[in-house]
Amino acid sequence: MTDPLPIVLLTDFGNRDTYVGQVKAVLAARAPGAPLVDLTHEVSPYAIDEGAWLLETALPFLPAPAVVLAVVDPGVGSERAPITLRAPAAADPSAVRYFVGPDNGLLSAAAPADTRPSAPGPCPAPPALDVRAIENAEARLATVSATFHGRDLFAPAAAHIAVAGDHESLGPSRDELTLLPPFAGRAEGTAVRGTVIHVDRYGNLVTTIRKEQLPPDFKLDINGLRIEHMVRTFSDAPPRALACHVDSSGFLAIAEREGNAAARTGAARGDTVLLTPR
Repeated sequence: MTDPLPIVLLTDFGNRDTYVGQVKAVLAARAPGAPLVDLTHEVSPYAIDEGAWLLETALPFLPAPAVVLAVVDPGVGSERAPITLRAPAAADPSAVRYFVGPDNGLLSAAAPADTRPSAPGPCPAPPALDVRAIENAEARLATVSATFHGRDLFAPAAAHIAVAGDHESLGPSRDELTLLPPFAGRAEGTAVRGTVIHVDRYGNLVTTIRKEQLPPDFKLDINGLRIEHMVRTFSDAPPRALACHVDSSGFLAIAEREGNAAARTGAARGDTVLLTPR
């Protein structure tokens, strides 16, 4: 008998309640010995785009083969489909990752960027992906709550894949998948408009503007403030100064050296940033 696959978890459940613990208890019961990796449980509540971005930026560092169990599901209990999909790992197409979660765009990272649409919504499933509806009654708890599919539906499905190494038996093939556009700033002439996609625990404001979109010299405006400094790392900025840098995710971020850029600027997730070449 082979060892079960690792299971990587990403949710917006937080750590105050027992939601994460209940999900992990189901995984432990159904896939004993499977390594569990808590990628994060602190996605902003209901923020599908942030969860998708966090998963996308972490994906290159995840093991393969592995099962990714991702739950940010404001439509839980509605008509949105519970799905699983198999995708080749970009670094090694002979290795695969399995994704389990709601069909709401959260699993967009599994799709190659050039197959994702220009606007969020249902679209034909990319040829590289094998998408399945989760319908097998044996791969769910006996009673499925209308409001906790993470525990009752997705966790048993993820455990099944981790143990069996397949997802075909979970349900029929689907030719449609809800996807988000690739994360990037929007060109407006010579300017680039982006948004704050994530605020980390240090108050750094990570934007949707990619490193590849940066001109050699620029200024950045957010919430009526202009940021003039572009630095390689935090210590290159003057103390308590606001500065831009390329985050470890490969996206442009705003930081205050040894401070909190979110508090300093009053900015929050979803706020607009405008990059203008000098």
